Amino acid sequence: MGELSAGMGLLDDIAGETGSATSTDPVSAVGVRYRDALRLLFILAAGSDPADDPAEECVKVFRAEKRLMAMDFLVRYPDYLADALLDVVEAEGDLDLLKKVEGIFDADEPSVRLVRMVRWKRGAYENIADALALLSYYGLVRSMQLKGEDGKVRRYEYQISSKAMAFLDQCVADHPDLVWYRDRMTLVMRVASGKSGSKLKDWQYEHPTYGKTLHGDLIPSIRVEVEKRLRAISENLK
Repeated sequence: MGELSAGMGLLDDIAGETGSATSTDPVSAVGVRYRDALRLLFILAAGSDPADDPAEECVKVFRAEKRLMAMDFLVRYPDYLADALLDVVEAEGDLDLLKKVEGIFDADEPSVRLVRMVRWKRGAYENIADALALLSYYGLVRSMQLKGEDGKVRRYEYQISSKAMAFLDQCVADHPDLVWYRDRMTLVMRVASGKSGSKLKDWQYEHPTYGKTLHGDLIPSIRVEVEKRLRAISENLK
């Protein structure tokens, strides 16, 4: 635990993740690895379910890699998240949620919080092996491959330890700016709760900018069109 806390001290110098720098600043390879690991841990913790048989090494379980990638995309692209939240606002007339969406743009998050992903065959992609290996090394997360009778991997599951939950509490206590992750995951879960990775991915493809991005290219921002939509919805509801 102490070693991981010391390692996570690198977050102070990671662009756009602690709120003290922008995501356009240089980030070392080591810094990226720690940044990605911490972000994924917050996602795994927020999007997981209680374990059927809780034990110290597994108190919660996050199901499916595709769902992890889809939720990671929403964290890394605040403008896409804002667009998804506007769907909820229109459906529920939630003015408090509307204010939170406005706050995303007031804080310029589509620029300072943006961490781009590559468009690949099955949508937004990032090789998360290194980040997961770091979490596994410190006993925070264990990746499990669930195979079918033919021996092929059918699904990935991620077992989250009690140590991981305590570590996230300590991270927020030691670095108050990191509460942004917890607040952000509350918003992400307004979109992702009860949805499979496939359903979340299908929603991404509904955006022409996303769908037209060539394989291997970075997925561009949709900030302009989402801000336009936000203004229209605000005028109608207020």
